[in-house]
Amino acid sequence: MSLTGKTKASTYKDLLQMNASNGGIDTVLRYIQDGEGTQSCVAISDDNFKIHPSNDDTTAVLGVTDKDGNMLLKVDSTNDLVKAGIGQHIVNTNIQQFGLSSYLALPSASDTWTALANPTHRLQTAVTAGTGGTPATSVTITSTADDMVGVMWYVPFNITIDSCNVLFGADAASGDVVKFSVMSYTVDTANGSTGGDLSSGVENCVSPSTVTGAGYEQAYYQALTVSTADVDAGKVICAFVAQDGTNSDLSVNMQLVYHLR
Repeated sequence: MSLTGKTKASTYKDLLQMNASNGGIDTVLRYIQDGEGTQSCVAISDDNFKIHPSNDDTTAVLGVTDKDGNMLLKVDSTNDLVKAGIGQHIVNTNIQQFGLSSYLALPSASDTWTALANPTHRLQTAVTAGTGGTPATSVTITSTADDMVGVMWYVPFNITIDSCNVLFGADAASGDVVKFSVMSYTVDTANGSTGGDLSSGVENCVSPSTVTGAGYEQAYYQALTVSTADVDAGKVICAFVAQDGTNSDLSVNMQLVYHLR
């Protein structure tokens, strides 16, 4: 809309100004206002630019699109997220991997939760977390501290788990019924006699159903259900697998997708 031929009195509300002080843009961040003094969400100075919602948070407080209207960058102040790219992925998304190789001959016991190792560690001895519907909520080191540290992922930041996906395969012609779980624990970091012991376990991801493996003829995939997404800094995350028999040893490749919060 053009202002040509219109009076100031009929258009002043549509005019943008700093703060009616006639000082213009200076070193102080000042919110841009309309002609009647209503404050916008944008503040500027000679060196800074700021967006601060005045009344409500929104899922697109800032958006950048290409010429076709495809969103390339979106700042979501409702959920405190920044998304980017055509796929609109959260920009601080990361992946943590856990795994197991069939050469370890694990799981070695039926219905026993066996920990998966992080990619930098090769297990020598199984680390287990009991039996039952979920892994144990506490794990005490006895004589396997070297393997225990290889299955623990210390979380240095507050994170939110977005998804967890698993591929696994057996090494024999007969398979077993398999399920997975991801747990977060409080870890003892006092470097005393109970150093590394885990407690206050919470299940974060769980198999939506068991998977009946037929053996080494095919690989299997499962997307775990995220049951408790947020994990605070200083916790330890461990991933586990259990199966109802020992017909086959397993190779497991698990990807835990998360973002910082």
